[in-house]
Amino acid sequence: IVHETPSTAVIDGDGAVGMVAATRSMEIAIEKARKVGTGWVSTRNSNHYGIAGYYAMMALQHDMIGMSMTNANPLVAPTFSVSPMLGTNPIAVAIPAGKQPPFVADFATTPIARGKLAVAEKKGEKVPYGYVQDKNGQPSDDPAILKSGGSMLTLGGDYVHGSHKGFCLSAIVDIFSA
Repeated sequence: IVHETPSTAVIDGDGAVGMVAATRSMEIAIEKARKVGTGWVSTRNSNHYGIAGYYAMMALQHDMIGMSMTNANPLVAPTFSVSPMLGTNPIAVAIPAGKQPPFVADFATTPIARGKLAVAEKKGEKVPYGYVQDKNGQPSDDPAILKSGGSMLTLGGDYVHGSHKGFCLSAIVDIFSA
């Protein structure tokens, strides 16, 4: 722990696998929430942490709301841009619902996850337009376009379909996570 208050902490992941640092961070957040009603932990110096929903759902066992988000390598071009500046920046929220199943939302701020592009590429499949663009900002259906300077698009794909909202979500996650 680099810095701590009764309800917050900053954790240094020491370059470890993100799953280790994220799990420990969520455990600390839950303990803080148990003591003072809310717990917020920021983790730095870590890397890929897998499924965001896993960490958010850890709070459900304690009848708490869990949130988890992370920034990622810049593969995503903001609305009206050709340069990747943001990551897929996933957000996950898990909310207990009494006798009903919990509400769990886990999504990237892009129309497709980076891993799903890799799967499509491996299978030799194309992806729908609105997921990626080439290095000049032109729409593409090539899941391998990132290798030649292309980028992923934010949720909405283009401005008409709300990409500015996906950009704002991605920027918020990046700001909070960086």
